[in-house]
Amino acid sequence: MPPLQFDLDATARWYARAHLKTDPFIESVHHLPHDAGYRNIRLVEVNHGLAEQLDTSLVPIDFGVDTGTETEHRLFVLDVTPSQWQRINSGTLQLPQGWSLSEATHFQIPSGVSASQYLGEEDE
Repeated sequence: MPPLQFDLDATARWYARAHLKTDPFIESVHHLPHDAGYRNIRLVEVNHGLAEQLDTSLVPIDFGVDTGTETEHRLFVLDVTPSQWQRINSGTLQLPQGWSLSEATHFQIPSGVSASQYLGEEDE
């Protein structure tokens, strides 16, 4: 059996869409591939269900996925509030060291469209 082909961008897109579909508090997901490293996926999720944070340090959660398999990878998820996301974009709040908005891919459900309409039935 040939080895499985691991597609980092497709996997990141799948995670972003799945998180938008399953968590109604997530407004947008941003995939930050710049200098992420081999088989590392970095996602910033703007979540209006989080309490406002005064702390200025942002720490992602590291999920090791499919450990020991041909599709092994690491998923880093950084949940931020909408105001933190605004501060990140304005440069007054720093992303974790080594993270960059350069080359980011943005996922967001347009207002007035349901998650199922936007994401389609392929994810059902």
